[in-house]
Amino acid sequence: MRLSSSRLPHSLRQLRKRLFLIEKLRDASTVGLVVGSVGVRGHVEAVQRVRKLCKAAGKRLYVISVGKVNVPKLSNFADIEAFILLSCPFGVILDSSDYFRPVLSMFEAEMALNPSKSWSGHREWSADFTTFANDEIGTDAGDSVDMSLLTGKIRAGPVQDSEEDKKCGEVLPYEKGDYFKHRTWRGLDADIHLDESTKVEQGRTGTALGYDTEPIPGENSSA
Repeated sequence: MRLSSSRLPHSLRQLRKRLFLIEKLRDASTVGLVVGSVGVRGHVEAVQRVRKLCKAAGKRLYVISVGKVNVPKLSNFADIEAFILLSCPFGVILDSSDYFRPVLSMFEAEMALNPSKSWSGHREWSADFTTFANDEIGTDAGDSVDMSLLTGKIRAGPVQDSEEDKKCGEVLPYEKGDYFKHRTWRGLDADIHLDESTKVEQGRTGTALGYDTEPIPGENSSA
C-alpha cells in the first residue's frame, strides 16, 4: 500500500520539502544570497563562506540586501534560480511555496554545496548557521559523477584548467554585472535602424499650462 502525500505525517512532508529544495539548489547555476539583516552576528564570515561554496561548485553568486524579505522583492530577480537566506534563527523561511524560486536556509545551502557533508534527515536540522560556520569545505572528487535527482541529468561541475592550459592564454576582463548589462530587448519594430544617429531638435518652451507656440485663448476671437 502506498500513502499519498496528503496522508503522510507533517514532519515527513517537511523533510521531503527540505530535501527537494537542496536538490533545486544543486541544479541551480545562478544563486542569490539574501542578507536579511546585517546585525546578525557573524554575517560577514557567513557571506564569505557562501562565496567559497558557490565558487567551488561553479555557481554564479549575487549578494542581495532587500531589508525585510517578501515575495514582491524577490520576484524582481527573475534570473536567479535559487535564493539562500542569511538571517537569525527566527527569520528562516520554512514555507517558501509563495515564492517563485526556492528559498533555502544556510543549513540547507551547506548541505547542498559542501561535498564533505550530506543530510537525509538522520541528524538534527539547524537554523543557526554559526554552528557550522567554521567547518571544513570539502572538495569534490574529479572522477565522481553528480546526477540530479530531479531531472535525472548529470550536473556540470566546475571546470578546472590543466597545467598545459595555464601556460598561455588571453586574459579578458569580466565582471558579474556584465551578465545583466549585456542583456538587451528589442521591441516589435524589427525595421528600426539602431546605427542611425539621433537628431537633436528644439523642444517646447513654456509651461504645461500654456506653451509659447500655443495661441492665447481669446486672442483671435472676433469682437
